[in-house]
Amino acid sequence: MQYRSLLALLLCAPTLVFATDFSGIWTKDLRTEAEIKNKIECGKALFELKQTGDQITGSHSLATAGCGRLNEGGKGTVRGVVVGDVAVLTVISGRNGAVVLGKAKRKGNVLYWHYLDQIKPGEPENDSPLILNTTDLKLDIKL
Repeated sequence: MQYRSLLALLLCAPTLVFATDFSGIWTKDLRTEAEIKNKIECGKALFELKQTGDQITGSHSLATAGCGRLNEGGKGTVRGVVVGDVAVLTVISGRNGAVVLGKAKRKGNVLYWHYLDQIKPGEPENDSPLILNTTDLKLDIKL
């Protein structure tokens, strides 16, 4: 619940300077070294973010190694606001509709993503939304 209060505060805070640009396609290879060596397909997470002023929109996706489980996310499944050098984002699972709150911080060509809280559970309840927890993603394409 404390994260919801933080989000409300951040959404109301005026920010005049946006030193950090989060626009880009950010990816993470989730495969182990052995899976990469054996050319196992899938095993990738992706955020595609577009920043306009302090607003962020975009999409995300995640596929487990071997393509066993997918969250195709989709257009409009990521929304957020930039406050200073942090992006506060909501992410909707295309797999089960779960909604999570997270924050991202950019350092160079690395995006540090941190899952904060689940705002709405997905359905069915025991199904994983397949949204990244805490990890770093690299900038593949600058938008």
